[in-house]
Amino acid sequence: MSLESWINRQWYESKSGVRWMTPLAALYRKVVNKKRAQYLENPPLPLRVPVVVVGNLTAGGAGKTPLVAEITRQLQARGHRPAIISRGYGGKAPSYPYAVTEQSHPLESGDEPLLLRVVTSAPVYVDPERARAAEAAIAHSQCDVLVADDGLQHYGLWRSVEVCVVDGSRGFGNGKLIPQGPLREPLERLDSVDFIVVNGAPEASVAAQLSGRETHEMHVAPARWHQFRLDRESDIEIEEGPRPGRCHVVAGIANPGRVFRTVEQMGFEVIPHPFDDHHEFTANDLKFGDDYPVIMTMKDAVKCRAFWQPHWWALEIKAELPDALLEELMAAIGITKESDEQ
Repeated sequence: MSLESWINRQWYESKSGVRWMTPLAALYRKVVNKKRAQYLENPPLPLRVPVVVVGNLTAGGAGKTPLVAEITRQLQARGHRPAIISRGYGGKAPSYPYAVTEQSHPLESGDEPLLLRVVTSAPVYVDPERARAAEAAIAHSQCDVLVADDGLQHYGLWRSVEVCVVDGSRGFGNGKLIPQGPLREPLERLDSVDFIVVNGAPEASVAAQLSGRETHEMHVAPARWHQFRLDRESDIEIEEGPRPGRCHVVAGIANPGRVFRTVEQMGFEVIPHPFDDHHEFTANDLKFGDDYPVIMTMKDAVKCRAFWQPHWWALEIKAELPDALLEELMAAIGITKESDEQ
């Protein structure tokens, strides 16, 4: 068992976590509370365009990336010019701010920023200092709104709207702060965000953690297949992809079980291959000794383009959002039907 797997088991399967970590979690609470208080006392100056921050309270994924992609597409559909900014986790660019292109290497851009660039075609800028990425996007992309991927705890970035994503099946785990649990900030931080979006119908334990707060449900569904040929990639409709049957499914994300279930629901017999989140794949990782199709997430696929094989398939998923959420979100950043028509 990897260290990451052991930690996830303590966070999501143990009610109390590792008890000797309690003092460390208490220290962490003091640090995050102080950081939050400093932000409230001295917030950064507003930027020239609205900023939608999408994040979560837990370490690891909850569904932020498909939500960022769909918000971006919805803005584009309304005639706006969104740009995406990100820390670029897992990448080390030659210099910052770094403008992501579809030919960027994930070791420079990070896997999620590259994925967002591929599926939205929107400008994407990465920088550990997200405010600097925001200024670069405004200066060079002619954007009129920014969507920040995983910026909820990055208080150096001004924000117009905060959206917190919650995994409907895992929720907040044992409800403890890092390192005793998965929480980056205390649960009461939910009371200060503008929107809470639950990825999938919340299980009873997750609904209890949400304590009756107003939420919006997001559902993800298969959108299309992709196959990569070095610097070129092709979009393939779902019905024209691999035929349902026995297949290998690779998932290097925080909650690989969600991917396995999705592929099973498409009619496949899944041979699961979970990897740690942000795993840096090699060709040997994907050699399984047979000719069954290999299905992977887009996040993983963008790291495998250089050694792509014809029987590998990348599954793009798309977030389906309720109309009420979209209307309220757009109104919160000053975008209405009337302004779209002008």
